[in-house]
Amino acid sequence: MIGFGQEDIERYKVYDTTNSYNSLLLDSATGQIWQLQIGLDDDASQLKYVLSDVKYANTLEHYTQKHNDDMQFWAENYNSKADSIVSAEDKKYYKPMSFEDYLSWHKVAKNGRFKLYPTDNIFNFIMVDVIDGDTYQVQWNIDKEYRFVRKFY
Repeated sequence: MIGFGQEDIERYKVYDTTNSYNSLLLDSATGQIWQLQIGLDDDASQLKYVLSDVKYANTLEHYTQKHNDDMQFWAENYNSKADSIVSAEDKKYYKPMSFEDYLSWHKVAKNGRFKLYPTDNIFNFIMVDVIDGDTYQVQWNIDKEYRFVRKFY
């Protein structure tokens, strides 16, 4: 029996749109999306647009560094001060949560975490976080002002 680990899942996936010149490139780990336009006669019409550069999930290394920075800031600005300058209550109040609790509030990037699903509207897809079920409306368009990714609440 052969088992496939996380590294066997594709990080980047291309999704066809109904427009034969445009496709969407999804970073399946972070949820970032680019619109790809195929060139016609020359390279000038071959373009890659940012549809969403927001990372809806980030790497464990990123969160580790962020938590370590927060702990260092707290240690230098609160915990290292005498109780006459910063009260014990304030030290406790401003102390960052544990790393485990911190991670429970953040999404860790994993290949295959995000997937796109077409809709009947040719300019819209639904992006699903297959780990926690969050859903997003993804609208692509030739015109920049009509491109967006918006979370469903």
